[in-house]
Amino acid sequence: MKKYIISMIAVCALLLSCENMMDVHKPFIEGGEKVYTQKLDEFNFYAGQNRLYFKFYMANTTNVKTVDLYWDEDSLIIPMPTHGGDMVMVPATEEKSYTFQIRTTDIFGHHSLWSTDFASSYGDYFQQSLLNRSVKSFLLTDNNSNGEITWFPPASNLVRSEVRYTDKEGKKQVVNVPFNQNVTQCPGLSINRFEVRSFFLPEETAIDTFNIAWQEVTPVYKLPTTGWTIAYCNSWHGQPSLTGTQNMPHFIFDGNYTTFWHTSYGNYTVGTHPLDPTITRDPAPFTIVVDMGEPVEIAQVDVYRRLSNNNTQTVAVYAPAVNDDLLTDEDIKWLGNIPVTYTNHSFFKNYSYAGVENSNWVELGRIEYPNDATLDTPEKNLRTVDATSHNIKSRYLKLILPNSRSNGNVSIAEIAVHGR
Repeated sequence: MKKYIISMIAVCALLLSCENMMDVHKPFIEGGEKVYTQKLDEFNFYAGQNRLYFKFYMANTTNVKTVDLYWDEDSLIIPMPTHGGDMVMVPATEEKSYTFQIRTTDIFGHHSLWSTDFASSYGDYFQQSLLNRSVKSFLLTDNNSNGEITWFPPASNLVRSEVRYTDKEGKKQVVNVPFNQNVTQCPGLSINRFEVRSFFLPEETAIDTFNIAWQEVTPVYKLPTTGWTIAYCNSWHGQPSLTGTQNMPHFIFDGNYTTFWHTSYGNYTVGTHPLDPTITRDPAPFTIVVDMGEPVEIAQVDVYRRLSNNNTQTVAVYAPAVNDDLLTDEDIKWLGNIPVTYTNHSFFKNYSYAGVENSNWVELGRIEYPNDATLDTPEKNLRTVDATSHNIKSRYLKLILPNSRSNGNVSIAEIAVHGR
């Protein structure tokens, strides 16, 4: 009897448990079974300018009527094409990031499960953040017949740039510059004046390209030395000849870093030196004046000391402060305002130069080289004078070397002038 009662209690408990389990499912089966249609197989968003593009694909579109797109308080209901795929424009006019809910609806009114994705629309804020690709340097080539632009590295989202200019025949030219091109040739560009504009994608897969308006560029560029001459030099080894194969003044613009101008280290007989009969070698200060043939806007001067040599210490760089035509022979031969004094020197005895002011010249900058003879490359011996603040336009450039580390011996391998 006990066994029978226990069995009846167990059966009642089981029935009560099953009834409670059904209570859990009742809300989900009221009104019949829930039917879902199929979701999209693929979809993507593509960034644009004050808009987005939505691309989707579904292999089996049987009974699927629409693709439903919802964001913020807006929506777009897209008819499902029979071929199962399409790309549509989404009017996301506000520049921001969007959250989208995507589903499909079939002809029976059934919906798919929701999918979520994110996308950004770009506009004025992005546009204002863009800068044209920067010009690193400019060079006139082939006797000033063509231009060569070297660029700084591109921004990560740069697509391409364009260069627009008027060639020497008076024709408008536009040169396309791929994003990965570092040097661009511009046939017929014979002056350092042109326009640049650049094109950008806000995202790698964006549909719309943003571009910046044309911007005029007048870069500093390295002047060709064709036609340059020496207007004056007060000392070189081998003087008065200018046809030697070593030490000549014009070697400072021959494009060869292994040749150089060197002051005279020849000895005079006592009583024959034109500056002082007691000295037997040319004393500092030394000067050399370059005639570039025509006036240029001097923006930068590069000076290269002789490789692996420490004799040259100070180089002062000057340009005329007056019109070139107003310079006199005395101005050209001016030795600077830095005093020089020797005392009981074996070559220079007690020679001195007091230094003379000359308002017809302006100092662009002064270079101090280290006492280091191990600088064995042009790059290590390069020193630069920035002259942009002086707004000088002239055909002349003067170097003055007021001292030496070795008995009046100084030498310069090369100079370069960058103009506008």
